[in-house]
Amino acid sequence: MIRKILAAIFIMAGLAAMSVPFFYYFYGNQKSAELIKQFEQSAEQAYRKDGKKEEKRENEAEDECAKIPGHFKDVSLLSSGDVIGLIEIEALDLKYPIVEGTDSKQLAHGIGHIPNTAAIGEKGNCVLAGHRGSRYGAYFKYLNRLSQGNIIKITDKEGNVYQYEVISWEVVEPYDNSVKAQGEEKKLTLITCENSGTMRLVYHCACKG
Repeated sequence: MIRKILAAIFIMAGLAAMSVPFFYYFYGNQKSAELIKQFEQSAEQAYRKDGKKEEKRENEAEDECAKIPGHFKDVSLLSSGDVIGLIEIEALDLKYPIVEGTDSKQLAHGIGHIPNTAAIGEKGNCVLAGHRGSRYGAYFKYLNRLSQGNIIKITDKEGNVYQYEVISWEVVEPYDNSVKAQGEEKKLTLITCENSGTMRLVYHCACKG
């Protein structure tokens, strides 16, 4: 009788242990989905508000400086932990919120924008980093499946959408800062772990249009 009870306890303990990874994965996906929903609602509101402003500008003086769609000027909006954008890669069936910062808390539920690199849609090199899969979700787990010509779509907080085309990729040392180098052209760089975290897989993308 005691043996049966002990066996039942061990079985239940084993099932509980097996369910933990599924719980974290489910929780991570739910949290990411919530952040995406909140972002999309916020971006839609900003888009509608900006549309009204554009209609008003049509009746104003011609020499007034109009806002250029797609330019992200308010750097204060890039506060730590805020969702600043949305990344979608159709080729990988990937859709995640982009957050400002790359510490463990931020990367637990999204793709992180590396500080001091170009903001979404700005001139320069916008660098995004993500886990190569974690208990909370897949993230950049299948990034290595991207091929030249694949499209990455990025949406900013104002609802502007930017498309980047994969140009090349490489594996670099973990502290190779050359991948964050800035310039005048609009570029996107995606970074994740490689070789069990000892190296970094880097994808270089160019802005289309």
